[in-house]
Amino acid sequence: MKINVGRLDQVLRVGISLILIYVGFIDSSLIEDSLSSNIIGTIGALNLIVALSRFCPLYVIAGINTCQTDKK
Repeated sequence: MKINVGRLDQVLRVGISLILIYVGFIDSSLIEDSLSSNIIGTIGALNLIVALSRFCPLYVIAGINTCQTDKK
């Protein structure tokens, strides 16, 4: 697996993921529907895995790479 998630992308993904996990799994008062909260929490967990591994399969399909390239 070649990394395709840059540092800024990674930091933003971690922050957003933690918020989604909190809203979906921890604080049940924000979303009353359990299915919706589970979906939001799962999206947050998957996004956190992508951020920590720095590899996004959807980026491969779309041909996106947010990693900086070395300019020599």
